[in-house]
Amino acid sequence: MTVGTFLLLLVLGATALVLVGLGRSFKLRSERGNFERDYERSYFSRSGAIALSPERARIKLHDRNQTKIYSFADVRAWEKHWHNTKREGTLAVSVRDVDQPVWTIKFGNEAEMNRWYELLNQAINAN
Repeated sequence: MTVGTFLLLLVLGATALVLVGLGRSFKLRSERGNFERDYERSYFSRSGAIALSPERARIKLHDRNQTKIYSFADVRAWEKHWHNTKREGTLAVSVRDVDQPVWTIKFGNEAEMNRWYELLNQAINAN
């Protein structure tokens, strides 16, 4: 293999990686836009998402493979856990659902997790 061939393969490989990254980024942006539609507040990450509509008394939850919408009356409890060793936290939402009674949304920022815990308190307890 010549140096020219090696450099060509290196450039082609790097280009392929950039294109895959861009494709994933566009897909994630599209999923986020679809998820946030019709909800006043939302949080979206690859591993989970939550959206609130206090006006319609609805909560939308998403994990890696499914999305469901519940009324605030279907929410039984919610709790937060911050893991100092992992530097990540989770917000667990228990709902009235036989198929998936607990939804877990991961946060990489403790302040954001606390903010969403308070948003849930205010939205659900106001109804």
